[in-house]
Amino acid sequence: MDTLLTALDFAGVISLLLSIAIGLVVGIIFGVLPGMGPLLGIALAIPFTFYMEPVPSIALLMGIYQGGNFGGAVTAIMIGVPGTPMAAATLLDGYPMARGGRVSDALTLATLSSVAGAVISAVLLILLSPYLAAAAANFGPMETMLLAALGLSTVASLTGRSLPRGLLAAVLGLAAAAIGTDPILGLPRLTLGLAGLDGGFNLVALLMGLFAVSELLAQVAEGDHRKAERVILNLRNGIIGNFFRRWTNWLRSSSLGIFIGAIPGIGGDASAYIAYRVSRDFSDEPEKFGEGADDGVVASEAANSATTGGALLPMLAIGIPGDPVVAALMGGFLIQGLTPGPQLFQSQPEIVYGVLAAFLLGAVMLLPIAFVMLRALVRTLAVPKPYLVAAVGMFSVLGVFMVQRYMFDLWVFFAFGLIGYALRLAAIPLAPLIIGYVLGSTFEEELRMTSLVTGGDWIGFFMNRPASQIILALLILVLCAPIVQAILRRRSAQKTSIPTQEPYS
Repeated sequence: MDTLLTALDFAGVISLLLSIAIGLVVGIIFGVLPGMGPLLGIALAIPFTFYMEPVPSIALLMGIYQGGNFGGAVTAIMIGVPGTPMAAATLLDGYPMARGGRVSDALTLATLSSVAGAVISAVLLILLSPYLAAAAANFGPMETMLLAALGLSTVASLTGRSLPRGLLAAVLGLAAAAIGTDPILGLPRLTLGLAGLDGGFNLVALLMGLFAVSELLAQVAEGDHRKAERVILNLRNGIIGNFFRRWTNWLRSSSLGIFIGAIPGIGGDASAYIAYRVSRDFSDEPEKFGEGADDGVVASEAANSATTGGALLPMLAIGIPGDPVVAALMGGFLIQGLTPGPQLFQSQPEIVYGVLAAFLLGAVMLLPIAFVMLRALVRTLAVPKPYLVAAVGMFSVLGVFMVQRYMFDLWVFFAFGLIGYALRLAAIPLAPLIIGYVLGSTFEEELRMTSLVTGGDWIGFFMNRPASQIILALLILVLCAPIVQAILRRRSAQKTSIPTQEPYS
């Protein structure tokens, strides 16, 4: 505690709070704009931090990171277009809630869950950073492969009412992930001679195409010119009413988020889907997931918000960023002459704990700032649909192009938009395709790396990896849980359907 107080004094409370507030506001704006997100926000903000003190400058960038992760949920809920890849899981239940006239409930749940995930993540980050970083450093290709498999297992819970159609979408995602450069041999694969495909499909272009373009085409085809409901955000009742009902989901999903975030290469989008699946398995009403379940929004938002803290762990402890956004954030450290890693903990602990304290303050400050900004953002729901469609389309195109400033990404964007619209017409869910694409390449690369590392002795290698054994047991549990639940429900239904016989008189 003394170290944290010293760090706060070192940073300067006023400049620190101001930096965090500015970062959160900028991050939410970049998160709301489809396709932009915290990565672009941090990249644009880094030059402005050059003349700032170390901790306030890093706090500004982390505020953009935290705010951007939350902002992506706003458009996912209000218009069915995830502002960031991490918000794709939130869309599964958030948008149906909005379509059902529960925009206020969905936004309130998303805000509270993002704050809860960030706070829990920050507290665990401060208390457990030395231990979690050491555990993450021991993760090898086998553990990462099994985690990717755990993420792919969520496909079964996102297929809707037709398992074959959902599996078809997942296969399409896996096929899309196979296009690009072979992760081991480094040779082009299935690129059809197009240089733009050497690196595979840009995730933002694919995601925005599938969700944004297909949604816009669907709304144009439906001729939906309605105005959405007037949204009233009830902060006080939202906090009091949800705290006692959601705390177990918040804690469970946040713990998953920080653990998965600490493993480089997995990311917030995967942790959100995994937490979503686990929450569905724990739910008393799993059939409501995908149709507007409150716990679906809670799980995905708490997990992807907590992932921000987890992704900071390997960067601070061993100098390895947990995801691309943290890699950009690492640039902010280097500009200040700070090299993340074990030496930073030893030589300048006040900087490290100042950054951790700023992360906790950012998590707490996210609540009032988010609700103030939401009151302005929800007014866009009163805009007539044709104007809103045009604005979303414009920002989507701009967001996709700004990522790499590459014209080929726009062709990918429009192509997957048409594919997404065709899949919607065929009643094929889009979420399994995203999961297949995001985790397919990770699973393949780590599977082949594991094969090389083990030299073919998979069982012997596995027996010496306790972490792999734990993850495999969890994977088996997740896969078997729906079967066990179905059997128990069938038996319960049979018992209740047996008529009671009157005794003979």
